[in-house]
Order: sequence, then C-alpha cells, then structure tokens
Amino acid sequence: MRLFPVEPEDGPELFEEPALPDPVSESQARSSLHGKEYDAQAFTFLEDAGATIIELYPRVFGYRLDALIEGANGARYYVDAHGSPDRTDRPQAGLRRQDTVLKLGFKAMRLHTRRCPHPLLVLTSHMPRSGTSSAYLLSELVDSVFDIAASVDDFAGFQRLHRYLTDTPAPTSPLTASWRDAQLSFDDIDPFDDDLELAGDDD
Repeated sequence: MRLFPVEPEDGPELFEEPALPDPVSESQARSSLHGKEYDAQAFTFLEDAGATIIELYPRVFGYRLDALIEGANGARYYVDAHGSPDRTDRPQAGLRRQDTVLKLGFKAMRLHTRRCPHPLLVLTSHMPRSGTSSAYLLSELVDSVFDIAASVDDFAGFQRLHRYLTDTPAPTSPLTASWRDAQLSFDDIDPFDDDLELAGDDD
C-alpha cells in the first residue's frame, strides 16, 4: 500500500504541456519546399534555353550550388538559383531582398577568388527593381557572376542564356545586360539602408 500513487513509467509526465507547433520550423519547412519548387522551374527554364543538367546540387570549394549544366555547344556553367515559385510581382521575391543578394554575393566572390572551374550563372524569379539597394548590390558582382537572368518577365535574359548555351563557339565574355549598370551615389543615399528597399516598392 502506498500513500502516493505512482504513475506508470511509460505514462505522461506530471505537468507535461501538450506539444505546440513550432512556427519557426513551419516557416523553414515552407521556405525549403518553395526553394525546391523554384529549383524545378529553374531547371526547366535552363533546359528550354538549351542546357543539359549534368549534376544537381554540386559542392564547389565547399559551397553548395544548384546545378552544373552543359550547353549544346559544350560550354559548362555552374548555376545558383534564388527565387519563388509564385510569379506574383511581390516586393521581396527573388533577388529583391538585400540579405539574399548579400548571401549570393559572398558565395560568388569566394568562388571567383578561388578560380571556380566554370562561370557562374544566377537564375532568379524576380530581378531587383531599378533604384533599390538590391539592384546596386547586384551590380557590384559584375566580376564574380557571369550573368543573371530571371524566369519571370525577362526575355532578354532568356536570349542571353540561349546564346551562352548554343552559340558556336560559346561566348567567352558576358553579353550586355542591364543589371550590371545600376549605380547609386553614396553621397545621396545609403545602399545598405533597409528602408531604401521598400521605398520603391508598391504593395
């Protein structure tokens, strides 16, 4: 006979709270799912431009990329994809977020410094809007990124990709692209000001 009943060892703990969903984990899972969905769209976009996917998610000098591709002309490129499967014109989609461009930029510059064996192509769903800090930061990557094209409303970008992959011989220098031309004055504006990103966006 016991004064205090003992719960079985496999029973619930006293004062045990019911498990609640972790909103951070849900957000991360949703982001990862959207990333995979966009990757699939990006691969189809590249194949339509004339690419053959040689390897998915290769690691180059320790950095994870999304694909190694080869054109019909034999030219090979590494691809880094950053985008949203949603084609809606949203303020923070694709490369419109500063943190996304900064993350891409660090990777691209390190690969360039270490003499990456193939040029780096970047594919996104949405390019930064003109006059934003993200557009300026992207233009700073002209020495590290071979070219950037968007899968939404960027026919000129698709044409450049097609030429890289099908022209014989393949272009050895990047073709002219407007994303390289963004310039801001440090005297008039701070390109790292978070408010600047929102100033040109209409919700």
